[in-house]
Amino acid sequence: MMREAYFHEDDEGQVQLLPLDNLQHCLTQMGEQQAFADAHQSGAGWTEMYVREAAPSKLSALGITGEQLRLALMAVLPPYDAVFTGYSSYRVQCRNLLAFGGDNTETLFAGIDEHGIVDELWCSDGMPELLSLPLQEQLLLADWNAGLACPLSDRALFARYLQEYELD
Repeated sequence: MMREAYFHEDDEGQVQLLPLDNLQHCLTQMGEQQAFADAHQSGAGWTEMYVREAAPSKLSALGITGEQLRLALMAVLPPYDAVFTGYSSYRVQCRNLLAFGGDNTETLFAGIDEHGIVDELWCSDGMPELLSLPLQEQLLLADWNAGLACPLSDRALFARYLQEYELD
């Protein structure tokens, strides 16, 4: 049976992994995002949309390959056979995108560039399996929904994050 992963287009990059040297950038952006949200809230929504700036350090600079990712995650998160995105009833298959997850786990998505290098990592929610990633000590979890930036090397903060935001 073919395993398929799906993500809603609005969820892409909301819980992302970036090089650790983006920590200050993420904290600044999260503060600006919250201030903007507070200033533009109207009832159950907002009057304007905040668009965050791209991180200055790119994930591809770490040189993690799709194959290294697959090998590192093999024991904890099996790969999906295909990845789809969309909205409502519209679905489209994603090329150059890998996904990993178990039957009852969150899903990790990885964008792969034309050289086989991981240039984007995000997950449906924080997940303990992130500690199995290659070079995880050089990675930062940026949960834009929760307004939290957490170096994966800070095990205590990461454990509190998983408890507070993921198990509610």
